[in-house]
Amino acid sequence: MLFPLGGPVPESDIVGREDFIISLETRLTEGQSVMLAGPRRIGKTSIANEVSRRLQKKGFYAASVDFFRTSSKRNIAESIVNSCLENRTGIRKTLNAVWDRAKLLAGAAKIAVKVEDLELNIGFPKKEIDDEALLEYALNLPDVLAEKDHKRMVIVFDEFQDAGQIGGIDIYKVMRSHFQHQKNVAYLFLGSKEGMMQSLFAGKKHAFYRFATVLPIPQIPEEAWIGYITRKFNEKGIEASSDYVPKEIVRLAGGHPQDTMLISTEAYYTLLETGEKRLSGKIVRIAYERAIVSLTPVFDEILGEVGKKPFVREVLRRLAVGEVIYKDKNNPNDIKRAIDQLIMSAVIEKEGRGKYKFVEPMLNDYIQRNY
Repeated sequence: MLFPLGGPVPESDIVGREDFIISLETRLTEGQSVMLAGPRRIGKTSIANEVSRRLQKKGFYAASVDFFRTSSKRNIAESIVNSCLENRTGIRKTLNAVWDRAKLLAGAAKIAVKVEDLELNIGFPKKEIDDEALLEYALNLPDVLAEKDHKRMVIVFDEFQDAGQIGGIDIYKVMRSHFQHQKNVAYLFLGSKEGMMQSLFAGKKHAFYRFATVLPIPQIPEEAWIGYITRKFNEKGIEASSDYVPKEIVRLAGGHPQDTMLISTEAYYTLLETGEKRLSGKIVRIAYERAIVSLTPVFDEILGEVGKKPFVREVLRRLAVGEVIYKDKNNPNDIKRAIDQLIMSAVIEKEGRGKYKFVEPMLNDYIQRNY
């Protein structure tokens, strides 16, 4: 695929983030934990993966857990253990292998030796151990393993705000009680619900108050996008020498990373279908309409989720068409609650006093067309 879609992108397709990645890598190398918050599909995981790759190249251990894909405390614990031990064993589910020792010894002698060595030095929990004890083991393991192997460890926790919904709000207190004493581990916390993440790390009553440095994710510069889009099309023998046309792609997507990639992808396939070899304004307009159609299920899901709350859809409509959000006939408190819900859900963000904008500009256009 010329323009990657649907997940983290490879190193060569990370656009305009180099300075930020270097800064993030430096902080984690020095043992500082960091929190990054922002809506889904803006490149947080791609940044984290690239930082982890560079740190591993330097000799660090790296692990990651996606709380969006976990469903229980036990699941969280197993994910932490397996991701940490993969650095040592090279297999993704070491814990299961240990619990099924006969199969492991029969099928992978080298791995079995690595596991036996680990077991002698750090022990392993029994399969029958209760969830609380397994979680305690998992939260201790990163520092224990790093110290044993004379390594530094970096752990990425993706969609960290979901941990409380899975394991109960007290799980944050349990985590903090372990993490604050670890000398060999730095944590990178990612979250798509910016309001919740800010509350977790900046609220004095929350367990992770001031535990990590909160860094804003910078906007990708327009010139970086233009250079990237032009280069990618040129690699396929497609003329995109004029800055105007790639710039139009960026403008239509509002610089949103995944939407910029999506419009570029649709432009590429439109060119393939028509047999043309020049990226033009006409091709970009066709690509944009195709991208809107492609995003319809995504936008419908977003609106379906946030639209359950009173006044939310009306606030979105007013914002999209440029109407005054607060109107005399409405209770201001109702409108304020709807706005807070939309900010918490990362659908809109505040620009200034009484001013808000869509995080994803193409959603603005979709609402104008359909509501």
